[in-house]
Amino acid sequence: MTMLGRRKHSRFLLAQPIEGNLRLREEVAVEELNDQEIVLLSPEACRPQELVIVELAGHVRHRVNARVAESRPAMSDDGVIRHRLRLVIEERIGSLSRPAEGHS
Repeated sequence: MTMLGRRKHSRFLLAQPIEGNLRLREEVAVEELNDQEIVLLSPEACRPQELVIVELAGHVRHRVNARVAESRPAMSDDGVIRHRLRLVIEERIGSLSRPAEGHS
């Protein structure tokens, strides 16, 4: 039986509206990485000054807040047009532990 007008989850209403955009996780290729910036190839362009969160995979995953300093078209090694983004690191959020092999 379906009950119209019922919700499983409560709603939240902001007192003051805010503007923002949400992008889902994308795979990117990191070309350069140092303490101040990250240069990567992305399937999508970003606007200069846009704030992004980058999760760097490895034995221990790291997450950083960064600001887009530059975004321009670039050709990837496989011949696909990507976007080369130069990101200035603003904050290191910390490391994220990974589950051990074979465990979820």
